[in-house]
Amino acid sequence: MRILVTGGSGFIGKHLLPLLKHHQLLLIGRRDLRVRQPNVAYVQGDLAEAAQWKEAVRRFSPQACIHLAWTGLPDYSLPRCLENFDSSARLIELLSDMECQKIFVAGTCWEYGGLQGQVGETDAPHTMNLFASFKTALRLVGESLTASRAVSFIWGRLFFVYGPGQRETSLIPSCYKALKKSQAPKVNNLNAVNDFIHVSDAARAIQALIESPGVSGVFNIGSGTPTKVGEVCQLVSKCLGRANIASETVALSDGRGMWADVSLIRAKTGWTPRLSLRAGIEQTLGSWEEHGVRS
Repeated sequence: MRILVTGGSGFIGKHLLPLLKHHQLLLIGRRDLRVRQPNVAYVQGDLAEAAQWKEAVRRFSPQACIHLAWTGLPDYSLPRCLENFDSSARLIELLSDMECQKIFVAGTCWEYGGLQGQVGETDAPHTMNLFASFKTALRLVGESLTASRAVSFIWGRLFFVYGPGQRETSLIPSCYKALKKSQAPKVNNLNAVNDFIHVSDAARAIQALIESPGVSGVFNIGSGTPTKVGEVCQLVSKCLGRANIASETVALSDGRGMWADVSLIRAKTGWTPRLSLRAGIEQTLGSWEEHGVRS
């Protein structure tokens, strides 16, 4: 299959590309990137400037697209969201006109807004932040643009993805760096409940969605397991032999949060997470011990 990939040099993209070695890939990115996979071609360009890459995509004639790019994170401002929304909507429109058969777009668990507990794809959200509102708007536009075409539109709501390559300011690398200095991690709410999924499992979920026939619609991509932030800190500290330090951090509020119902993606593709949280953290810390924390 010929697959167009945006965000291929990003956190999830780096883990996804090796899984797609049996496909022909075309990447669009802003960096001066040297790609070493023989099945990968690269076009340097800004998604907001279609003239830089449009003809290359037409020549490639993708049968599928995996759209992971959302530039500027963690900048969730209105101008940045508008820029990303516009370039993403135009990409989906172009691919629909080219009769691309499958389009996967990365969403976010924040689309569920203030919902608590286990959340499913049909749950109605409320109290969304600006970023989640734009993601929701993009999903609706994508569904409208592809509704009258022979296009399978797939929307993946990613939960809290962690692992080698994530931003240094995220929870697990922040804990790691603090504990390596024998300092207590600075965490506002140890009792907050989240759904943590290792990046390798998230990448496999995207692979399963793009490769499974007849798949379309919205899918949760999470572990399906609720975990308190404090438990994550304790796991990191135990792996580093510093459990007594992490225990000094004080929780400030109650244990509220959400986690994914992953029964739909399991039923449609057979995908399930492979790494437990402990195994995923051990793998991540092992990578950082060897290579350092790199975002």
